[in-house]
Amino acid sequence: MRARSQLFNGKIMAGTDERIRKVGFVQNFVSRPELGSVFGLAIIVVTFMTMTSISGTFTAMWGNPIGIQAWVELAAFVGILAIGASLLMIAGEFDLSIGANIALAGHSFALLLIFGVPVVPAILLTFVELAFLGFVIGVIVVRTGLPSFIVTLGFWFASRGFAVFLSQTLLNQSRLSVKPQLKAPAGGGEDPTVIDNLFAFDKGFGLPFDAEVYYFAILVIMVALMLQKTRFGNWIYASGGDPTAARAVGVPVNRVKISLFMLSACLACLLGVLTVMTSGASDPKAGDFRELHAIAAAVIGGCALTGGYGSVIGAVLGAFIFAIASRGINFVPFIDNNMFRVMLGLLILGAAFLNQFLRNRVLRG
Repeated sequence: MRARSQLFNGKIMAGTDERIRKVGFVQNFVSRPELGSVFGLAIIVVTFMTMTSISGTFTAMWGNPIGIQAWVELAAFVGILAIGASLLMIAGEFDLSIGANIALAGHSFALLLIFGVPVVPAILLTFVELAFLGFVIGVIVVRTGLPSFIVTLGFWFASRGFAVFLSQTLLNQSRLSVKPQLKAPAGGGEDPTVIDNLFAFDKGFGLPFDAEVYYFAILVIMVALMLQKTRFGNWIYASGGDPTAARAVGVPVNRVKISLFMLSACLACLLGVLTVMTSGASDPKAGDFRELHAIAAAVIGGCALTGGYGSVIGAVLGAFIFAIASRGINFVPFIDNNMFRVMLGLLILGAAFLNQFLRNRVLRG
């Protein structure tokens, strides 16, 4: 059969379909969920470059390795959590338990080390524990129909409380030190220094940043490709956009959401274990308020609160906006540190308004 031809802008277009509308580069760009975070990051960078230049601290923040390390490592920490938060928000769900799960993972890992479990099995057992916790949260959400906001808020209290309960009951202390267990060979005969270099890097390879920065970079690439290039990525958007229609065409909505809750818990576990391995201690307050920072980064990055719309790349940019504002305020002596919260609140509101405008524009076509 000969392909149809159609005259379009003076050119012959073979096999075109009148139902398919050609979208230009500019129109496509302004419809992207990352647009708000791109402008937000540019504004934050220019603002703090200007203020640090005025205060004479430009080099300390932007040219000194220690200054750069401060905001890059914070961006990576928040960004890892924001990846999980953004995926769940795209799927139409929330996870408020991720900050508390950092403390639970850290305490669980530390207790295993204290009771003589070798480092590698302790890492694996901690990941299994947190993956199972994410599975339980996901099952409760999809089976009961309760809002994930409420379910994960309950687990926020439960996870943090259980972490303290374990350490107080077993060792009669809340903060656990495991420096001896990480410095001396563990029961299995392995050298924890090698494990530190392989899993937590521990600056042993002469790398300039802590381990979470490199895990963050790997996760961003993997998750961005998954969202854009795989069937599972399409399922995530479909699950949040219209779950009923998604189920009608065969999308396993429940399994998608449960797997995302498990991923979110495992990302919190990664940070909990890394924190213990790099600091040599576990604190029950670890990860405090980080769930709000991660959700803020996701919102600034373009994730819609109603689901079905968003971007992991935008959430990553949101994490950098958060980190630069959080650390940068310390380099500007003429601004009170509490203004960071004001700035973050305004950024969230501005991003929410812009994201709503862009979403409505996309829906109207």
